[in-house]
Amino acid sequence: MRHQNRVKKMNRTKSHRRALFMNLANALFDHESIKTTNPKAMELKKVADRLITLAKRKDLHSLRLAFAFLRDKKVVRKLFGDIGDRYTAINGGYTRVVKIGLRKGDAAPMAIIELTQKKEPEKEKEKGKAKEKKEAKPAKEKKEQKEKAPAKKKAAPRKEAAAGEEAKPKRTRKPKAEKKAEETPAGTENA
Repeated sequence: MRHQNRVKKMNRTKSHRRALFMNLANALFDHESIKTTNPKAMELKKVADRLITLAKRKDLHSLRLAFAFLRDKKVVRKLFGDIGDRYTAINGGYTRVVKIGLRKGDAAPMAIIELTQKKEPEKEKEKGKAKEKKEAKPAKEKKEQKEKAPAKKKAAPRKEAAAGEEAKPKRTRKPKAEKKAEETPAGTENA
């Protein structure tokens, strides 16, 4: 009987399971949303929530515990610097698992696991500012800029043609009947 055994073994040894969740947690904190199978996502939710709770404490001991599991300085830095700050006012519910159907090849149930509070990417903010600046320019200025732009140069001629040599025509494939006629001289045909 499996009383009080809360860990799903997923047909892996302890070390393999630990490595699996280390890699999945690194990917989750790095990308903030990943697609995996549903059983892995449900188990990863437990691991990720525990690591975010460590990040909220912000002390050296919890930092070392998180690093002992994740083994990636960049991800631990992001976890304690950015992700931990987002969840300071929230107790639990740091991740969500959304079921997305079955995988085409083996019909495995798939899910997306993501952080509930995502940070807005900086690139989108910059794109929004750039669009506002572009819209502010009048149409006349755009036309003037196009007229001022230098004409594109034509591609330089080939070296062979520049030297005055004629380009050799490409070899074409001859039909089989013509090949046979060329191979056998006209007077020595077999009858």
